[in-house]
Amino acid sequence: MTKTIKTEEFDFTKAMLELQDITDYLESEDVKIEIAMQKYERGSMLAQQISDYLKTAENKITTIKSSLK
Repeated sequence: MTKTIKTEEFDFTKAMLELQDITDYLESEDVKIEIAMQKYERGSMLAQQISDYLKTAENKITTIKSSLK
């Protein structure tokens, strides 16, 4: 089950913090495999959403810079 976040609802800071929490858990010494698999799946989804968000931001900046020339 994959939860998709719409761009207008996406909170970059919240996503980054959640991804850091997941990373911290996966790097900890007390990892339960079932929870790790769930967190890994969620982390992968967050990483993709963060990447998409940053690409969109980069494209907007490029567009703005182009319009100023």
